Formats: sequence, C-alpha cells, structure tokens
Amino acid sequence: MTYRCAIVDDEPLAVELLSSYLNRMDHMELVIATDKLQDVSELIRSREIDLILLDVNIYGRQTTGLSQLLKNTDCSFIVVTAYPLASLGDLPLGGRHGYLPKPVSFSKFRDQVTKMLKLA
Repeated sequence: MTYRCAIVDDEPLAVELLSSYLNRMDHMELVIATDKLQDVSELIRSREIDLILLDVNIYGRQTTGLSQLLKNTDCSFIVVTAYPLASLGDLPLGGRHGYLPKPVSFSKFRDQVTKMLKLA
C-alpha cells in the first residue's frame, strides 16, 4: 500500500527536507506541498490524503481551525513545528496525530511516520 502525503509549511527549506525524507521511505507518495491548509482541505474530505505534515505557524499566523480539523478527520497529521509541545494547547495529539519538533532528524521523522501509519 502506498500512503499519500501532503506537506503544509511556509518554509521552503522545511518543505525540501520533509520531501526528501518522504522520498527515502518506502510506500510514501508526496501528493502536494503547499503553504495553505485550504489547499489540502478538499483532499482531506475526499480521503485522498493519508498523512499531513503540518506546520502550525504559517507566515507568522497560527493556523486557524486546526484543532477542529484534527478532531474531524480520518487523516493522520504530524505537527512539525519549532513550537514546544506544551504551547500547542488543545490540539488532539496522540493516537493518529503526532508531533515533531524542528529541526527534524530523519530517524525521528521515520519513527513518527511509522508510528502514525503503523508501517512497522
């Protein structure tokens, strides 16, 4: 099975790094890399995305509606951010949703993706 992934981040270097990490893993396909959560909303609703790697702060603004989106989707999310876990408030992390602090190493990335998608 191939897992369809999206990257939502406004930092080109972060997008490049996460893309390269996905390319190093089997069964992973990057469907879209964007700096707008709205760009992947329809893909989420139509279940065309299995995993989203998501920065919570895009262009200096907190991603709005994120908590509600995480609660109301079958898609797995990994929040990839420079913010400490404690500052993420009410985001429902755990289970199908994970957290990776920036900067991200490949080994931590691989472990978190494997955990979220249960590839192990």
